[in-house]
Amino acid sequence: MLAADLLPRVESYLRRPEVAGHPGLDLTGDWALRFLAQGEYNINYLLERDTGPPLVARINTGSQIGKPGGAQIAYEAAALRLLERVDVAPRLHYVDDTLALLPYGLLVMEYLPGGPLRYDDATHLVAAARTLARLHQTPATHATFIVRRALVDDLEEARGWLAPYLACSRAPAAVRECLARLLERAADDAARYAQRFPAPFALVHTDVQAHNFVVEELPGGPRCRLVDWERPLLDDPTYDLAHFTIPTTTRWKTGLTLGPAQIDDFLAAYTTARPDLDPVDLRERLAIRRPFILLRAVSWCAGAWVDYTGPGRAIQHVDTLARIEEYLQPEELARLFPAWMEGI
Repeated sequence: MLAADLLPRVESYLRRPEVAGHPGLDLTGDWALRFLAQGEYNINYLLERDTGPPLVARINTGSQIGKPGGAQIAYEAAALRLLERVDVAPRLHYVDDTLALLPYGLLVMEYLPGGPLRYDDATHLVAAARTLARLHQTPATHATFIVRRALVDDLEEARGWLAPYLACSRAPAAVRECLARLLERAADDAARYAQRFPAPFALVHTDVQAHNFVVEELPGGPRCRLVDWERPLLDDPTYDLAHFTIPTTTRWKTGLTLGPAQIDDFLAAYTTARPDLDPVDLRERLAIRRPFILLRAVSWCAGAWVDYTGPGRAIQHVDTLARIEEYLQPEELARLFPAWMEGI
């Protein structure tokens, strides 16, 4: 396991005098390093210190935005630096993107106490809305972050993920036909509505699911922050708002779907915290964007299905495959895309 193999190398690196003595780390006392969590592109270790609060050492083992070598960890570190003053992300303590002593880029950041967001807790939804409002009001530059075009890039990404599924003879023909028609409907709407979206003006997280929120219960109410900043982009804020509310996000690990009243309360909290936006215009743009973000999610599932069910592959994540196949049922697609599915 890569995480176990890398742990002694990361620990040895952190004990180097020039690293341990870095003012952002202060690892001069006793401390220990242990595995914390692993994602598709990163490994996180918990760094427990006698002389201060715990930290997280994060290794990037890959990049979903095409950043080579240490450029991926540098991109993530840039987001953490930018967001330090708005209290939506862990504080950055240290970064090394040189790959001189480790095979991957590494950063050390604040450990956030708390647990994942609960969709069935109204106070958590309000806290999440306020966190996203602070994030989306943070000025960011095109020189630092990748720019994403609403609808246009959503559609292109969906096409890329769907291509192997549409070409796969193992995939049900009826589902392939349905998804191909959804792409056609999305292309029509992209051409019709792209002008409704201004030039990208907000930094968005892009993966605002329950386990990327860390919610700390405090006497004055929950404090909500976000982790996993490997793919922030410049886009319209409707990207995050749509991703947060669609059932493919909420049901992925929790099995829950937000009802209309919950979504309304979430959006009301967001627009209250964003007096700079026209709430009517925002909701109209969100209604246009929502099926595109849903199509991205379903298209990713389709591409993952081809990979998961390929010849000779041992299925390691049975629950994940079951959820993927749930989203690819024709009746589920009809529920997710009522307007686009009309007449199909």
